[in-house]
Amino acid sequence: MKRSLILLLLVSCPLLAAPYRKPSLQQARAVSLGQGLNGADLERIKVGNQAGILKVLGKDGRSVAFLKGADTWNGGGIDGREWAPVKPEEREAILRALGVKDPIELSYQLTLKYEKLSRVPAVALIGVLQEPHSHEFLRKRLQPSEDNVARRQAVLALAISPKIEPDDVAAILNLLKRDHNAWNTFGVVQFFELHQAELLKDPTLKARVQATNSPHAQQITSLLQSPPP
Repeated sequence: MKRSLILLLLVSCPLLAAPYRKPSLQQARAVSLGQGLNGADLERIKVGNQAGILKVLGKDGRSVAFLKGADTWNGGGIDGREWAPVKPEEREAILRALGVKDPIELSYQLTLKYEKLSRVPAVALIGVLQEPHSHEFLRKRLQPSEDNVARRQAVLALAISPKIEPDDVAAILNLLKRDHNAWNTFGVVQFFELHQAELLKDPTLKARVQATNSPHAQQITSLLQSPPP
């Protein structure tokens, strides 16, 4: 009887699912992403916690095919929050560096095969591609079952998105309410900062942010009580 009960729990309880393990290069190469790309190509992407995609290496794994902010005074590749937004020309440069001809198809492949890929560069790249279906995928990455580093990239991807959806705001608030670790949620401040003009239209949002008791609540509410610069 006891053995049957244990077997039933193992089969039916989703919390007992095997934890995520980053695939080896050999495993990643076996995952086709189309357009001559596979999962191992994601390892050419170097990602920062605050600025997202910083660098893309060439196919040889050594040469630099893209460096974010290469024309700036600091030489580029800096992981700072001010470098997070992706300009249209930077998006195109990242696509060229990877050899992407169909961004929509690549975005679908990344979302469909996500569990077999290296999560952090996959999420960061989806954030750069910003295709119409990506928001729902990114919101799912905010759930507790997701890896903390990938979750931070999902927050950043929503922050740099050209537009937001009402469900994005709800997902961000749920994250703030659930996780009071300031390091896990620091990117949320940028979500409110970069979408400040749109979010100021919601008169209830300030109170909803305060109700989360997040360590970032005071900084966020200050953004919601003043007009954008």
